[in-house]
Amino acid sequence: MNKIRKLYLSTLSLLFILMIFGTVTYAWITMSTINSIEGLSLTATTASELEISLDGINFGNHIDSSVIEVYFGNPTLKDVTSRNGVDFRRGGLTEYGVAIPNRDYMSFELWFRTSKQEHGLYLINNVSPTVMYDTTAKGTYVVSRGRSWESSVDFLNGNQIGNMVYKGDVNFYYASQAVRISVEELKDDENLLDTRDLNDLRVFLYDPSENESRGYGKPYGAYSYFAQHTGVFIELPSELPPTSYRLSEMDPMNPYQALDNESLVALLQETIHQTPAGKTYYQGKVRINIWIEGWDADAFDAIISDRIKMQLEFKIAHPAQ
Repeated sequence: MNKIRKLYLSTLSLLFILMIFGTVTYAWITMSTINSIEGLSLTATTASELEISLDGINFGNHIDSSVIEVYFGNPTLKDVTSRNGVDFRRGGLTEYGVAIPNRDYMSFELWFRTSKQEHGLYLINNVSPTVMYDTTAKGTYVVSRGRSWESSVDFLNGNQIGNMVYKGDVNFYYASQAVRISVEELKDDENLLDTRDLNDLRVFLYDPSENESRGYGKPYGAYSYFAQHTGVFIELPSELPPTSYRLSEMDPMNPYQALDNESLVALLQETIHQTPAGKTYYQGKVRINIWIEGWDADAFDAIISDRIKMQLEFKIAHPAQ
Protein backbone atom coordinates (compact mmCIF):
# COMPACT_ATOMS: atom_id res chain seq x y z
CA MET A 1 0.00 0.00 0.00
CA ASN A 2 2.85 2.43 0.82
CA LYS A 3 4.30 1.87 -2.63
CA ILE A 4 0.94 2.52 -4.27
CA ARG A 5 0.31 5.64 -2.21
CA LYS A 6 3.57 7.17 -3.39
CA LEU A 7 2.29 7.05 -6.95
CA TYR A 8 -0.43 9.58 -6.20
CA LEU A 9 1.66 12.24 -4.53
CA SER A 10 3.49 15.21 -5.90
CA THR A 11 5.71 17.36 -3.77
CA LEU A 12 6.98 20.86 -4.30
CA SER A 13 9.87 22.03 -2.17
CA LEU A 14 10.86 25.65 -1.99
CA LEU A 15 13.68 27.17 0.01
CA PHE A 16 14.21 30.87 -0.09
CA ILE A 17 15.88 33.56 1.97
CA LEU A 18 14.14 36.80 2.82
CA MET A 19 16.59 39.67 3.23
CA ILE A 20 15.98 43.33 3.83
CA PHE A 21 17.83 46.26 2.29
CA GLY A 22 17.62 49.55 4.14
CA THR A 23 15.91 50.59 7.36
CA VAL A 24 12.18 50.12 7.92
CA THR A 25 9.70 50.70 10.69
CA TYR A 26 6.90 48.48 9.46
CA ALA A 27 6.86 45.93 6.68
CA TRP A 28 3.34 46.70 5.45
CA ILE A 29 2.08 50.14 6.35
CA THR A 30 5.21 52.14 5.43
CA MET A 31 5.70 50.33 2.11
CA SER A 32 9.49 50.54 2.42
CA THR A 33 10.41 46.89 2.68
CA ILE A 34 12.11 45.01 -0.13
CA ASN A 35 12.76 41.32 0.50
CA SER A 36 15.06 39.53 -1.92
CA ILE A 37 14.76 35.82 -2.63
CA GLU A 38 18.44 35.04 -2.66
CA GLY A 39 18.26 31.28 -3.10
CA LEU A 40 15.51 29.02 -4.42
CA SER A 41 15.14 25.32 -5.10
CA LEU A 42 12.06 23.52 -6.33
CA THR A 43 11.67 19.77 -6.62
CA ALA A 44 8.77 17.59 -7.61
CA THR A 45 9.05 13.92 -6.76
CA THR A 46 6.49 11.39 -7.87
CA ALA A 47 6.04 8.33 -10.01
CA SER A 48 4.41 8.42 -13.43
CA GLU A 49 0.81 8.29 -12.15
CA LEU A 50 0.97 11.97 -11.15
CA GLU A 51 3.37 14.06 -13.19
CA ILE A 52 4.21 17.73 -12.92
CA SER A 53 5.42 20.37 -15.35
CA LEU A 54 6.38 24.04 -15.45
CA ASP A 55 5.45 24.51 -19.11
CA GLY A 56 2.73 21.95 -19.85
CA ILE A 57 5.03 20.16 -22.27
CA ASN A 58 7.92 18.62 -20.36
CA PHE A 59 6.56 16.41 -17.58
CA GLY A 60 8.68 14.54 -15.12
CA ASN A 61 9.44 13.57 -11.57
CA HIS A 62 11.97 16.28 -10.75
CA ILE A 63 12.49 19.98 -11.45
CA ASP A 64 15.92 21.08 -10.29
CA SER A 65 17.09 24.51 -9.17
CA SER A 66 18.82 25.36 -12.47
CA VAL A 67 15.46 25.14 -14.28
CA ILE A 68 13.82 27.31 -11.61
CA GLU A 69 16.49 29.98 -12.01
CA VAL A 70 15.78 30.17 -15.74
CA TYR A 71 12.07 30.67 -15.09
CA PHE A 72 12.13 33.03 -12.11
CA GLY A 73 15.54 34.67 -11.89
CA ASN A 74 15.68 36.57 -8.59
CA PRO A 75 12.10 37.52 -7.61
CA THR A 76 11.42 39.74 -4.61
CA LEU A 77 8.79 39.87 -1.89
CA LYS A 78 7.47 43.28 -0.92
CA ASP A 79 4.46 44.60 1.00
CA VAL A 80 1.51 42.74 -0.55
CA THR A 81 -2.09 42.02 0.37
CA SER A 82 -4.90 40.10 -1.30
CA ARG A 83 -8.58 39.70 -0.50
CA ASN A 84 -9.13 36.79 -2.86
CA GLY A 85 -5.80 35.08 -3.60
CA VAL A 86 -5.95 36.32 -7.21
CA ASP A 87 -5.56 40.11 -7.17
CA PHE A 88 -2.63 41.59 -5.25
CA ARG A 89 -1.97 45.16 -4.17
CA ARG A 90 0.73 47.15 -2.54
CA GLY A 91 -0.43 49.79 -0.11
CA GLY A 92 -1.37 50.47 3.47
CA LEU A 93 -1.73 54.12 4.33
CA THR A 94 -2.59 54.80 0.68
CA GLU A 95 -3.56 52.77 -2.36
CA TYR A 96 -0.12 52.29 -3.82
CA GLY A 97 -1.02 50.18 -6.84
CA VAL A 98 -1.19 46.70 -8.29
CA ALA A 99 1.50 44.28 -7.09
CA ILE A 100 3.70 42.75 -9.79
CA PRO A 101 4.16 38.95 -9.78
CA ASN A 102 7.73 37.78 -9.23
CA ARG A 103 8.72 41.30 -8.28
CA ASP A 104 6.46 41.85 -5.28
CA TYR A 105 5.35 38.27 -4.64
CA MET A 106 6.03 34.75 -5.94
CA SER A 107 3.76 33.41 -8.70
CA PHE A 108 4.16 30.50 -11.09
CA GLU A 109 2.05 28.06 -13.09
CA LEU A 110 2.09 24.28 -12.88
CA TRP A 111 0.51 21.48 -14.87
CA PHE A 112 -0.45 18.12 -13.38
CA ARG A 113 -1.47 15.03 -15.31
CA THR A 114 -2.45 11.46 -14.53
CA SER A 115 -3.77 8.38 -16.29
CA LYS A 116 -5.51 7.09 -13.15
CA GLN A 117 -9.23 7.19 -12.38
CA GLU A 118 -8.88 9.74 -9.56
CA HIS A 119 -9.07 13.27 -10.97
CA GLY A 120 -9.40 15.53 -7.93
CA LEU A 121 -6.15 17.36 -7.11
CA TYR A 122 -5.70 18.20 -3.42
CA LEU A 123 -3.16 20.07 -1.35
CA ILE A 124 -2.74 17.83 1.69
CA ASN A 125 -0.97 16.95 4.92
CA ASN A 126 0.25 20.07 6.75
CA VAL A 127 3.04 18.88 9.05
CA SER A 128 4.44 22.34 9.86
CA PRO A 129 4.10 21.93 13.66
CA THR A 130 6.40 18.89 13.57
CA VAL A 131 9.09 20.31 11.27
CA MET A 132 12.11 22.39 12.25
CA TYR A 133 13.93 24.67 9.83
CA ASP A 134 16.95 22.36 9.65
CA THR A 135 14.89 19.19 9.16
CA THR A 136 12.73 17.78 6.40
CA ALA A 137 9.61 15.67 6.39
CA LYS A 138 7.01 14.21 4.08
CA GLY A 139 4.01 16.52 3.68
CA THR A 140 3.18 20.19 3.33
CA TYR A 141 5.01 22.63 5.54
CA VAL A 142 6.04 26.27 5.83
CA VAL A 143 8.70 26.88 8.47
CA SER A 144 11.31 29.51 9.15
CA ARG A 145 14.47 29.81 11.19
CA GLY A 146 13.12 32.64 13.31
CA ARG A 147 14.64 35.96 14.25
CA SER A 148 15.51 37.47 17.60
CA TRP A 149 14.07 40.97 17.80
CA GLU A 150 13.98 43.67 20.48
CA SER A 151 10.87 45.82 20.62
CA SER A 152 11.28 49.59 20.65
CA VAL A 153 7.78 50.21 22.07
CA ASP A 154 5.09 48.63 24.22
CA PHE A 155 2.42 46.93 22.11
CA LEU A 156 -0.24 44.24 22.32
CA ASN A 157 0.78 41.08 20.47
CA GLY A 158 -2.31 38.96 21.06
CA ASN A 159 -5.95 38.97 22.07
CA GLN A 160 -5.21 38.76 25.79
CA ILE A 161 -3.78 41.32 28.24
CA GLY A 162 -1.02 38.83 28.99
CA ASN A 163 0.15 39.14 25.39
CA MET A 164 1.72 42.56 25.98
CA VAL A 165 5.23 43.08 24.62
CA TYR A 166 7.17 45.81 26.40
CA LYS A 167 9.92 48.08 25.19
CA GLY A 168 13.22 46.23 25.46
CA ASP A 169 11.63 42.78 25.39
CA VAL A 170 13.53 40.35 23.18
CA ASN A 171 11.62 37.48 21.58
CA PHE A 172 11.79 35.18 18.57
CA TYR A 173 9.48 35.90 15.64
CA TYR A 174 8.84 33.80 12.54
CA ALA A 175 8.16 34.95 8.98
CA SER A 176 6.45 31.63 8.30
CA GLN A 177 3.54 32.78 10.46
CA ALA A 178 2.66 35.53 7.95
CA VAL A 179 2.87 33.47 4.75
CA ARG A 180 -0.15 32.92 2.51
CA ILE A 181 -0.55 30.49 -0.37
CA SER A 182 -3.23 30.57 -3.02
CA VAL A 183 -3.83 28.01 -5.74
CA GLU A 184 -5.83 29.27 -8.73
CA GLU A 185 -7.33 26.66 -11.01
CA LEU A 186 -6.84 27.77 -14.62
CA LYS A 187 -8.48 26.78 -17.86
CA ASP A 188 -5.89 24.91 -19.92
CA ASP A 189 -6.15 26.56 -23.33
CA GLU A 190 -3.82 23.95 -24.80
CA ASN A 191 -6.28 21.19 -23.89
CA LEU A 192 -8.97 21.09 -26.60
CA LEU A 193 -11.28 19.15 -24.30
CA ASP A 194 -11.18 21.70 -21.48
CA THR A 195 -14.36 23.61 -22.35
CA ARG A 196 -15.18 24.92 -18.88
CA ASP A 197 -16.31 28.46 -18.19
CA LEU A 198 -14.21 30.65 -15.91
CA ASN A 199 -17.00 30.44 -13.32
CA ASP A 200 -16.36 26.70 -13.06
CA LEU A 201 -12.81 27.23 -11.77
CA ARG A 202 -11.85 27.41 -8.12
CA VAL A 203 -9.42 29.37 -5.94
CA PHE A 204 -7.97 28.03 -2.69
CA LEU A 205 -6.53 30.63 -0.29
CA TYR A 206 -4.62 29.08 2.59
CA ASP A 207 -2.92 30.29 5.77
CA PRO A 208 -0.41 27.48 6.47
CA SER A 209 0.04 28.62 10.07
CA GLU A 210 -3.59 27.50 10.52
CA ASN A 211 -3.85 30.08 13.29
CA GLU A 212 -6.97 32.12 12.57
CA SER A 213 -6.58 34.15 15.77
CA ARG A 214 -3.45 35.76 14.29
CA GLY A 215 -4.83 36.10 10.78
CA TYR A 216 -5.96 39.00 8.62
CA GLY A 217 -6.75 42.47 9.98
CA LYS A 218 -6.35 41.85 13.71
CA PRO A 219 -6.14 44.86 16.08
CA TYR A 220 -3.05 43.44 17.78
CA GLY A 221 0.37 42.27 16.67
CA ALA A 222 1.57 44.22 13.64
CA TYR A 223 -1.29 46.73 13.80
CA SER A 224 -0.72 47.52 17.47
CA TYR A 225 3.03 47.78 16.95
CA PHE A 226 2.60 50.22 14.07
CA ALA A 227 0.13 52.40 15.99
CA GLN A 228 2.38 52.58 19.05
CA HIS A 229 5.53 53.12 17.01
CA THR A 230 4.18 55.90 14.79
CA GLY A 231 1.23 57.32 16.70
CA VAL A 232 -0.86 56.80 13.56
CA PHE A 233 -4.13 54.88 13.80
CA ILE A 234 -5.65 53.66 10.55
CA GLU A 235 -8.89 51.82 9.91
CA LEU A 236 -8.68 48.05 9.91
CA PRO A 237 -10.07 46.27 6.83
CA SER A 238 -13.72 45.31 7.21
CA GLU A 239 -13.80 42.74 4.41
CA LEU A 240 -11.97 39.51 5.20
CA PRO A 241 -10.52 37.16 2.57
CA PRO A 242 -12.09 33.67 2.27
CA THR A 243 -9.10 32.07 3.96
CA SER A 244 -8.86 28.37 4.79
CA TYR A 245 -7.09 27.26 7.94
CA ARG A 246 -7.01 23.53 7.26
CA LEU A 247 -6.44 21.01 4.48
CA SER A 248 -8.69 18.21 3.29
CA GLU A 249 -8.70 14.83 5.03
CA MET A 250 -8.75 11.47 3.29
CA ASP A 251 -10.90 8.49 4.25
CA PRO A 252 -8.75 6.27 6.52
CA MET A 253 -10.38 3.22 4.94
CA ASN A 254 -9.79 4.48 1.39
CA PRO A 255 -6.87 6.92 1.02
CA TYR A 256 -8.01 7.87 -2.50
CA GLN A 257 -11.41 9.14 -1.32
CA ALA A 258 -11.53 12.66 0.10
CA LEU A 259 -13.73 13.22 3.13
CA ASP A 260 -14.13 16.91 2.28
CA ASN A 261 -13.18 19.31 -0.52
CA GLU A 262 -11.66 22.09 1.59
CA SER A 263 -8.34 21.95 -0.29
CA LEU A 264 -9.53 20.58 -3.62
CA VAL A 265 -7.52 22.84 -5.92
CA ALA A 266 -8.34 21.44 -9.37
CA LEU A 267 -10.26 18.81 -11.31
CA LEU A 268 -8.06 17.20 -13.95
CA GLN A 269 -9.72 17.23 -17.37
CA GLU A 270 -9.71 14.60 -20.10
CA THR A 271 -7.23 15.25 -22.93
CA ILE A 272 -6.63 13.80 -26.39
CA HIS A 273 -3.24 12.48 -25.26
CA GLN A 274 -2.49 8.94 -24.13
CA THR A 275 0.23 7.02 -22.35
CA PRO A 276 2.35 4.52 -24.32
CA ALA A 277 -0.01 1.86 -22.96
CA GLY A 278 -3.02 3.62 -24.49
CA LYS A 279 -4.47 5.13 -21.30
CA THR A 280 -6.02 8.59 -21.50
CA TYR A 281 -4.24 11.44 -19.76
CA TYR A 282 -6.25 13.78 -17.51
CA GLN A 283 -4.60 17.14 -17.01
CA GLY A 284 -5.00 20.30 -14.95
CA LYS A 285 -3.34 23.69 -14.76
CA VAL A 286 -2.95 25.89 -11.68
CA ARG A 287 -1.23 29.08 -10.65
CA ILE A 288 0.45 29.13 -7.25
CA ASN A 289 0.93 32.46 -5.46
CA ILE A 290 3.07 32.84 -2.35
CA TRP A 291 3.28 36.07 -0.37
CA ILE A 292 3.75 37.69 3.01
CA GLU A 293 0.30 39.00 3.89
CA GLY A 294 0.70 42.62 4.93
CA TRP A 295 -2.42 42.57 7.13
CA ASP A 296 -1.31 39.49 9.07
CA ALA A 297 -0.73 40.01 12.79
CA ASP A 298 2.85 38.75 12.39
CA ALA A 299 3.79 40.92 9.38
CA PHE A 300 6.02 43.55 10.95
CA ASP A 301 9.74 44.20 10.93
CA ALA A 302 10.43 41.55 13.57
CA ILE A 303 10.36 38.96 10.77
CA ILE A 304 12.63 40.73 8.30
CA SER A 305 15.73 38.71 7.31
CA ASP A 306 14.16 35.45 8.46
CA ARG A 307 14.66 32.37 6.28
CA ILE A 308 11.69 30.38 5.04
CA LYS A 309 11.58 26.76 3.94
CA MET A 310 8.46 25.50 2.22
CA GLN A 311 7.17 22.25 0.79
CA LEU A 312 3.80 21.56 -0.82
CA GLU A 313 2.36 18.08 -1.21
CA PHE A 314 -0.40 17.28 -3.68
CA LYS A 315 -2.47 14.15 -4.10
CA ILE A 316 -5.14 12.92 -6.50
CA ALA A 317 -8.31 11.44 -5.03
CA HIS A 318 -12.02 11.10 -5.67
CA PRO A 319 -13.75 14.32 -4.53
CA ALA A 320 -16.14 14.18 -1.59
CA GLN A 321 -19.82 14.12 -2.54
